[in-house]
Formats: sequence, C-alpha cells, structure tokens
Amino acid sequence: MSQWKTYSMRDVTNITDFVANGSFESLRVNVNTSTELGFAILVRLVDHNSGWKGQLSYVDEASYTFLKKSRLEPGDVVVSNVGANAGTVFRVPNLGMPVTLGPNSVVCHPLDPSVLDRRFLYYMLVSPLGQSLLGGIISGSAQPKFNKTSLRQLQIPLPPLEEQQAIAEVLGALDDKIAANTKLAATAHELAALIYEQATSPMSIVPMSSVLSPVLGGTPPRSREDFWGGDRLWASAKDITGADFYTVVDTDEKISQSAVEKTKAKPLPAGSVILTARGTVGAVARLAVPASFNQSCYGFVPGTVPAGVLYFSIVNATKRAKAIAHGSVFDTITMKTFDHLEFPDFRGGAMSKMESKITPFLDAITGAVLENRCLAATRDALLPQLMSGKLRVKDAEALVSAAV
Repeated sequence: MSQWKTYSMRDVTNITDFVANGSFESLRVNVNTSTELGFAILVRLVDHNSGWKGQLSYVDEASYTFLKKSRLEPGDVVVSNVGANAGTVFRVPNLGMPVTLGPNSVVCHPLDPSVLDRRFLYYMLVSPLGQSLLGGIISGSAQPKFNKTSLRQLQIPLPPLEEQQAIAEVLGALDDKIAANTKLAATAHELAALIYEQATSPMSIVPMSSVLSPVLGGTPPRSREDFWGGDRLWASAKDITGADFYTVVDTDEKISQSAVEKTKAKPLPAGSVILTARGTVGAVARLAVPASFNQSCYGFVPGTVPAGVLYFSIVNATKRAKAIAHGSVFDTITMKTFDHLEFPDFRGGAMSKMESKITPFLDAITGAVLENRCLAATRDALLPQLMSGKLRVKDAEALVSAAV
C-alpha cells in the first residue's frame, strides 16, 4: 500500500445535491413531481432499496431543466446523507430515460478521470473502510445526517489509477455476473408465471381448502438460549418478504436441533411454500432448503400438488384475492380464508404436465439465487482486502476467475 496516497474528497470529486439547484422556495415552485410517467426519474434511496421495482417518482421536462446541477448518468455514485440509512452508497442504474437526483442524497463525480476511477470510488465508499469514514461524519440521533462540507473534507486513500481500474475490474466482474444471474432469474420467473397463468385461466376452480392443507409454524421460546443460534434454518415473515425472487436459501435467525425436536418449529422440506398471514400479509416464497418458520406464516408441503404448481397456485390465489378485496380481507389470513381462495381444477394429467413445464424455470431461479449468494460472499470478502492493500490484484483475479 506504499503507493497509495490520501486525498480529500474535495480534491478528487465534485459533490452536489438536489438543493444545489436553488432555494427551498424556488425548488417548491419549479419542481413538480408525480407518480405518473414523466420526462425524467427523480432518483431516491427508496428506489435503490426496492431494487428499482417500486413506485418511481417522476418530474416533467421543465423541472428536469431546472434541476440541471443534479442530473445523473448511469454509473454515478450516490450517497444518502439524511435519515436512518445515511451513508448508504449506490450506483445509478440505466433506467432507460433521463434521471435526476432527489432530496436527501448527494452525487460524487470524479473531477479528473486520470486521478480517480468512478467505479473504484463506489467500491471504496461501500467498503468497510469507506463506511467507517462516512459513519465518522454522521451526526444526530433522531435524524442522522451529514452535510456536503463534511463529505468534501473526508480523507480517502487512493492507489495509482491503473491499480484503481484493476481493483474495480475484479470486483465489477463479480457484480456483472450477479447482474446477469438476476436478469436470468427475473426472466425465468416471468416466463413460468405466464405459462401457468395461460394454462390455468380457462380452468374451473375449487376452494383451495379442498386441495391444500396449510400448517402453522412456531417460534421457540426466546427465554431458552439453547433453542437459538444453532444451524437449523428458521424463517420469519421478514425472510419471506425479503427473499430474492421469492426463493428462501437462508434465514436471518437459526435455531437448534433441540428446538426442532421440542417445539412447534418443525421444518418443512425444500419445495414447500410459505405464505405470510399477519403483518405484511400475502407474501409468498418457496423454500429452496428445508426450514422451520414462525407462527405468523402458513406452510404448504408439496405432495399430490407438486412444488411448482403449489407455488404458483398460492401466488395467483393471493394476488386475485388482493385485487378483489383492495386489501380489506388481507388484514389477517386465517384457516377460513382458504375456503375463499381459488385453486384451478386440474383434470387428468394436466397438473403433472404443468409441473414439467415450469420446473426447469424454477430450478434456474434457485440456481441463480444460490450462485449470487456465493458471488456476493466472494466480493464482500475481497472488498476490504483490496481496499486495504492487503491483497494483491493478481491474487484476487485468480479467485474471481474460479468464482465466475
């Protein structure tokens, strides 16, 4: 790390934000936002946190013109500077239309590309070192925040440009593979859902309760330390709602074998489906691995109804029920709810034929999610080592070549 030099962010980046465009009053008068499709997207932290799949905010062309100081390009490095997630760093994706920065974040543009590589800047700021540096300038407990002046004074270590580019290339190869797997999983899920929907829409229906037997999960007593921190997966509603492509491959909390044997937290096999019944009601995910789950969810085990058909039947039934009820029925799901949820009346060999069509897509999704987990772990392990200069780029390249 002898060739690394320390620079202030002021010396190597141009830092700007939403309010750089004018006073609060002028912003109020000249910037019009809407959830309806507009000329440009107003980029916010919430959009990054939702994987760019939630409700976006748009501005019209006049507003975009007014916000000229905070226009964004794909790849720009954005840092949230206000709120509970202050210090979160993300890159602007290619959203297919003009984009501009929203409030409560700053964008960092390298002043001289021959001194600072934009991709390296991103990896530096998301690394443990970068996050520690950003954490050091955040103040306030009720409303954590930092200002542009503090960020401009931040001191960051930089290697020579060639090494910056090499480090960014190594880490970027892993992120590129993760992005490719993510696109594959999204496409596979869309195709499988379309195949299921087209085949089942003409079918008559029967009550779901006449076909499926939901089971409730259980939570081991928190007072029993020996029941927690083991190696058996235990899914909460959070794990279900946060599962990548609705596929559970791990859980935030683990329980012991003793908890499995002595409590109601019995594991379901891989291929089972979990449906959240309280809190965030109606979320559905598949288990790619055996897991127990808590009592705020219902579980469904494949059997007469195979795993793929089981998953999409529950997804579609809850989706239709939500659309009809506008959410009112879904404050809570009880056993009686399944009397009113619909299940396609498969006849003859239709169910097994359907399963054979959608299983390859679901297997591809599971494979992509599992591989992404390994790739992300490799990236996260390499990141602090490369950013501290403890690991040579050539050694990292060998590890990445094996991973991708």
